Amino acid sequence: MKRFTIASNGYNIDEVNKFIDVVIKRLEKLSNENTKLENKVLELEHKLNETGNVDEKLSKAIIAVQETSDKMRELAKAESKMIIEDAKKNANSIIHEALLTAEKTENEALLLKKNITVYKSRVVNLIKAQLDIAEDLDKIEL
Repeated sequence: MKRFTIASNGYNIDEVNKFIDVVIKRLEKLSNENTKLENKVLELEHKLNETGNVDEKLSKAIIAVQETSDKMRELAKAESKMIIEDAKKNANSIIHEALLTAEKTENEALLLKKNITVYKSRVVNLIKAQLDIAEDLDKIEL
């Protein structure tokens, strides 16, 4: 399962790009294999046309190509399902981590608000005490 780290604006772009590059390489490899197989089929069809018994040989080649094509489709479907499942797992993991981070940040914000309120109350009480002292000084006769 591929995991991406979270950057300030979402996923880490380099990691996502590397993962996409891996997927592209896999798809290119499958495409190249398919092209090679198609070229081989064309070559076999040409050979069949040059020899006798074209129908039988062509039918065997078509069956072989069909089987190869079916296998490639199955492989591609299986690989795409795996990629989608990995992406879903990664997305769920990232969402979970983001929710935990948001909850932690919210708790920290609440704690800061509480601390500010306590500090404000202490400052107000200190100022009131200083005013009381100043008023008491006015009452002292010199």
